[in-house]
Amino acid sequence: MDIGTISSRYAKALFSLAKDKGAEGRVYDDMKMLADSFSMEPELKGALSNPIVSGPEKVKLLTAAGGVEVCELYTRFINLVLAHKRETLLPFIAHIYIHLYRKDKKITRVRFDTAVAVDEAVKSHLQDKLRSETGCAIEFSGHVEPELIGGFRLRVGNYRIDASYATRLRDIRNGLLENR
Repeated sequence: MDIGTISSRYAKALFSLAKDKGAEGRVYDDMKMLADSFSMEPELKGALSNPIVSGPEKVKLLTAAGGVEVCELYTRFINLVLAHKRETLLPFIAHIYIHLYRKDKKITRVRFDTAVAVDEAVKSHLQDKLRSETGCAIEFSGHVEPELIGGFRLRVGNYRIDASYATRLRDIRNGLLENR
């Protein structure tokens, strides 16, 4: 069996149990935090695969990586994964669980990058517009990226719009260089 199949089975089992218990949203929050922890702290993967780090220490690490107050189901799941020596699969399991939750709840991820901070009214208007267009709940994240110079970048699921001045200037520069 490959990593994807095993990870998928664990994630689906956790999602099914969490849904039966009405805790899928709480586990979702913990799994998002765990996934973020894996991406922000690459040493976490190394600690989990290190045979010198004891089981209880791994539980503490994964509990802290899941957030300030993780739910009981998350803790039980972590103990199960560790008991079966599948801790190296946790990054995959977390991402699959997150995907399953978003698909079940019809959540579309939106990332809106601008060169300067945008006020809440603009963000709210954009969220409402996207919600009405997609018919989905919107999970919105906005970032200020001064290197865009002006304009914006919008990513809705796998669809991307780049209306930044930096991209336009780069395209103009490339066009001028090609026409020499």
